[in-house]
Amino acid sequence: MKKYLYLLLFILFWSCNNEDDVIIPVENNTFTAYPKGYFVSTYEGYDTIKLEYQNNKITKRIGDWIQTSSASGYRTIFSKLLETNVDYSGKTANLTKFSKLDWYQYLNDTHVYTFNGLQISEATLTYRAIPNYTEKYVYVYENNQIKYIDLFVTDHYFTNDLRNRRNFYFNTNGNLDSLVYRDADYDFYNEDIPPYIDYKKKERKVTTFSNYDQSQNPFQNLGVFTDLYYKSLSKNNFRKTQTREYDQEGKPTLNVSESSWDYEYMNGEVRVLK
Repeated sequence: MKKYLYLLLFILFWSCNNEDDVIIPVENNTFTAYPKGYFVSTYEGYDTIKLEYQNNKITKRIGDWIQTSSASGYRTIFSKLLETNVDYSGKTANLTKFSKLDWYQYLNDTHVYTFNGLQISEATLTYRAIPNYTEKYVYVYENNQIKYIDLFVTDHYFTNDLRNRRNFYFNTNGNLDSLVYRDADYDFYNEDIPPYIDYKKKERKVTTFSNYDQSQNPFQNLGVFTDLYYKSLSKNNFRKTQTREYDQEGKPTLNVSESSWDYEYMNGEVRVLK
């Protein structure tokens, strides 16, 4: 089993009196549900992702990762010259990514989220590099918690074709305990039967979330960003994940990945940029 230990996030207080991003520690940390940013670990050390809001809605993210290729393979790098704007219209939010790098530009992919109150009800993703292809994610809730997310694909051959489902399970503390991923099944003898999820099927992928702290979660209002969605779901903050695949007989395979990290804390709360 491979185990990947890495420091994912160090989140510190922020006080800035110019554009040089001078970090000044503050002693009396208090919780905020709308952090102005947080620290991330990169190959070069630590850097910051900044966040902007309007009327308590996230409107901009400054800083992101991109995957670059080289002779030795692919590498993920971080840059503060990569930004995401979030524009709201009625019940929808449109995410637009853009790059200030001379050597890299986004392909004008579109991510449109539809909200029911504060909860995401649907997400539609299109990709400029894949014409006539659309991904639609449908979010289903139970007792005010996400129950599952279905992925539907529309392309040259299919319209709203169910491809997979992610079921979410929470513990009694209101924290995400696990996620179970299943591919959709097809009835090859009757094409009139739409794709479906067979819960009796033992082949699946399970991700567990553990090592929670007792601090409040500063990421709860940032679920529109894919890399923060799982973090946004819990009351507290998980610091370990493990993903394990199971075969058709329900036996665990050798495909296991594990990650763990820690946060910086002050007075019992995760440090954030304020």
